[in-house]
Amino acid sequence: MKASKQVLLVFLAYYGINCLSNVYFVFGPFYSASGASPRAVGLFLSIFYMAMIICRPLGSWTMERLGIKKALTVSSLISAAAAVGIVFSVSDPVILLFFRAVSGISASVFIVATVAYQSMILDATSRGIGFALFTTGSMLPMATIVPLSEFLLKRGHTDYYLWLPVIVALICLAISLRVRDISAETREKPIWGTYRDMLCCRGVKTLYLTAFLMSLADGATLCAAALAEDRGVPVSWFMISVAAAAVVIRTIGFRIMDRVPRVLLAAPAAGLMGLSLLCLSFSSSWISFMLFGVVYGFGIGAGFPTDLSIIGDLLSTEYHPKATGSLLLAIDLGWVITPLIFGFISPVLGASGAFRLIGMLVLVGSSAAQYLCWMPLWKSLKEQA
Repeated sequence: MKASKQVLLVFLAYYGINCLSNVYFVFGPFYSASGASPRAVGLFLSIFYMAMIICRPLGSWTMERLGIKKALTVSSLISAAAAVGIVFSVSDPVILLFFRAVSGISASVFIVATVAYQSMILDATSRGIGFALFTTGSMLPMATIVPLSEFLLKRGHTDYYLWLPVIVALICLAISLRVRDISAETREKPIWGTYRDMLCCRGVKTLYLTAFLMSLADGATLCAAALAEDRGVPVSWFMISVAAAAVVIRTIGFRIMDRVPRVLLAAPAAGLMGLSLLCLSFSSSWISFMLFGVVYGFGIGAGFPTDLSIIGDLLSTEYHPKATGSLLLAIDLGWVITPLIFGFISPVLGASGAFRLIGMLVLVGSSAAQYLCWMPLWKSLKEQA
């Protein structure tokens, strides 16, 4: 199988698993309408990412032991089974959370395998554009599967909506069966680095801090439907503009990204997302939702591929599976914390007040990270070059 076809298959697999995750972006209002409390909704959204956090090292371990094909195949099967479980347990909160957690475990393994694969095969010259294009797979679902999900719910087709993740998981399984392992040609067993040595490498901890701040803003997309409902604006205006802007910056605008040193781009991208959330909290029209969705999309569009590319800039190949799993773990932290913050704060400050708090936290934190961490690191690297 040609390498280009292999890359395309892994991209489709990555897009598919993100579709599976994004289907539940509009689950909150549906679950609330079924009688669930705001805290129950927040817990449902968060437990998926809690499971991801716990199982990121499992994702790295699974890929190292089984290879990418088996890792994707097994996790696809588990994702399908978990999605079926969610369909039949909407009325039982405990069982529902169990299947939601299982779905998070399988998605964690799937995502680590696909992202680590890209990191291992891309060299320094192609890494920026490679990840810029690859990570459009995490944004396109917001312009495809999310509007479809919202359409199904608004038309009252709740059964179709609940079964949609099952169909997506089976498509991921079909793609996974076509994927071929990197070592299939050489039959050589790779030698992997340790977590301890990896964390001792310069810049790694700073990268994880920046990824965490970005994730606090990124996790707010799980709560955007609640803010939009409170403001009386369809959330699709925000979601579609985010996806469109992110895809544009990762395709047409990737050359602009390459002109800026990657170590100086990560924190400002996160700060742009925080600024967008802050402004969005004062918005009450579809135009403003779309405008700040574009701003947010530029931030996540540049930030996510930049963070993934920096792994290859700072570390050698033997650390990539573990570094990828650890970085995605840092990113997942916000996806757990943000819905919980929103679930506990929104009853007191309202949806808008919760978004303002999260936006300010990300904006201030990323600014501090830029001036206290990234700029000194860049100056040090520049002096050594």
